[in-house]
Amino acid sequence: MSGIIVGAGVLAVGGVAMGMMSKSSADKAAQLAQDNVDMQNKIAAENLAFQKEEAKKMEQQKDIYREMEFTNPYEDIENVYEDLTVDQGQAQFQQQMFQQSQANIMQGLRGAAGASGVAGLAQAMAGQGQLAAQKASLSIGQQERANKMAMLGEAKSIDLLQRQGEASVEEKEMNRQSTLLGMQMGQLTGANQAVMQSQQNQMAAGAAQANMYGQQAASQMGAAGQLVGMAGNVVAGSDRKLKKNISKIGESPSGLNIYSFEFKNSKYGKGIFQGVMSDEVPQEAVETKDGYDTVNYSMLDVEFKQI
Repeated sequence: MSGIIVGAGVLAVGGVAMGMMSKSSADKAAQLAQDNVDMQNKIAAENLAFQKEEAKKMEQQKDIYREMEFTNPYEDIENVYEDLTVDQGQAQFQQQMFQQSQANIMQGLRGAAGASGVAGLAQAMAGQGQLAAQKASLSIGQQERANKMAMLGEAKSIDLLQRQGEASVEEKEMNRQSTLLGMQMGQLTGANQAVMQSQQNQMAAGAAQANMYGQQAASQMGAAGQLVGMAGNVVAGSDRKLKKNISKIGESPSGLNIYSFEFKNSKYGKGIFQGVMSDEVPQEAVETKDGYDTVNYSMLDVEFKQI
């Protein structure tokens, strides 16, 4: 039999079942959407807490880096040639040796040369003494000049090193500011991206939830429309040949017999049902389909239902 023969009770029960199934599916879909939203919110909250913790660590590191002190390693360097002294010992020693030599010569020649000879010799030796003193003074001057040149050269070297040290400190300060700015920009970019991603996730979750609600409404509207569409033409498989265990259980107000029965074929329904026999109702409520009678229960004062 290709026709599907159902009773009003089957339609009513089926409609209720359909509505319940639709509502159940819709409720599951709505719950799934809500779970999705809750999960997105949880993930967003965890991400926010993680970002706050990382930002706190970053700020601590930035404070350490910000408080670092850059110093010029050449700022207090000393000129090693500044305190150089002239070695006068050699000159003094030479002067003393020369004077002793002159004294010895004068002593030896005093008796031989006579007074006039000693006077001339003394004069000559005095000239030699002046020459020796000049040589000693020249030696001291050369040492002083050499010391001064060394001190000036070292001063220039120190000045150059100090300038280089100052430039290095300035460069480090600029690098620090640049690094801190880069870190701040990176944090800002990351925070903006996290906010945008969180908003997108929440929007996606909201869209999914709205879609689920839309499907739920469409499903319920479709089920309601289907039931409304069938309500005006409810038919029932009421052919006696389709039933077994038939027992009369009462009469309707119009005098129609009411029976309890089971369907021989379970595809029409399982269990015990209440209804009429098609051969006992007004023929305007009876139609034949695929060789079996069907009854429009909406035209009768008997309710078809499972009992």
